[in-house]
Amino acid sequence: MHFLTWLKAFKPLALHIAPREALRATCGAFFAIMLVMLVSRMLIGPSTTIALLGALGASSVLIFLTSSTPLAHPWSLLSGNLLAATLAITASHWIDDSLLRLGVTLASCMLCLLALRCLHPPSCALAVAISLNEGLTQQWGYGLLGPVALNTLLLLGMALVYNNLTGQRYPRQPLPVQRNRHLTSDLPSWQRTRLQEQDLQQALHEFGRYVDVRIEDLVELLQLTEQQAFSRMSSNLTAASIMSRDVVTAGPQMSIEFAWAMLAKHKLEALPVVDGQRKLVGIVTLVDFLNQKSFARMPRRRWNLSRGSRRRPLERIMTSPVVSAREDTCILELVLLLSRHSLHHLPVVDDDQQVIGIISQTDLINALYRLLVQRCHVSSVAA
Repeated sequence: MHFLTWLKAFKPLALHIAPREALRATCGAFFAIMLVMLVSRMLIGPSTTIALLGALGASSVLIFLTSSTPLAHPWSLLSGNLLAATLAITASHWIDDSLLRLGVTLASCMLCLLALRCLHPPSCALAVAISLNEGLTQQWGYGLLGPVALNTLLLLGMALVYNNLTGQRYPRQPLPVQRNRHLTSDLPSWQRTRLQEQDLQQALHEFGRYVDVRIEDLVELLQLTEQQAFSRMSSNLTAASIMSRDVVTAGPQMSIEFAWAMLAKHKLEALPVVDGQRKLVGIVTLVDFLNQKSFARMPRRRWNLSRGSRRRPLERIMTSPVVSAREDTCILELVLLLSRHSLHHLPVVDDDQQVIGIISQTDLINALYRLLVQRCHVSSVAA
């Protein structure tokens, strides 16, 4: 039984590569290796070119098809090839026995590539090819580093140009750090409860084996997986089911004084601003009033509108354009919109941009609580 299970592990693994991406990478590798061979054959000669080209073909697979992995990073490609060639040439000068020379070259190459964080498997193949070709090292010596550098730079240049022109960022840039809008050291609220990079680093440390993927990419992938799972479980909970429909709105020409009175009367913190067709054109919140210095301090520690700002139209202080949602926006997207934009209210509009509702943080918390209660009930019944 254990033997059959072990045999099943040999079945082909799914690569999850879209046909369009496979075609893009194949074309890139074709053009790159052709360019390297043409230039190298003219400048270096056919015999040396053929001896070095096998490893570059393997490099092409990595940098065009799996360009987001650490093994395909530009540092790994360039430093790995130069370091491997240096070690192979050095071993050829000092070790006569071909078998011992091959073993020493490969082992030292792997250790050095790991130590310098430039692990690139084709570099080890390049070291083996140079180590076994005694005529090549006798002819060139350390001067062979020149052809290796030329070929590698040509291949790297093609990868940089082709990948970025065809929509594949290379090298992959780390995600920008989201600064806290309150200028404190805390992470933004929407990131605090998500999977963090340090969580994954600890998991990989306990896993104990090499994983050929950037930690940043793995974190992003797992976060997207979390979102997809949550979206699937809450697909029936949308903006239409939690929004307030009787929305108090204001017009862009309404005076600030009257708008402030409306906020006080209805005990609101935000007013969507609409035009004559009820199309959303802006929104005003308590923060907008304060930011525009429209207030004067009163003796009894109360805030009131300053005289000069009372008659100004609301369009002078409203926020525009407005982040909004649609009726069918799922609760996951609502959470992301409110948290990522640091919003407290989210207007809901139809296809004509007319305001049909508004969602507050309180509405969202109640909806999430309802979802949690439902999941707990389902789990208890299933148990």
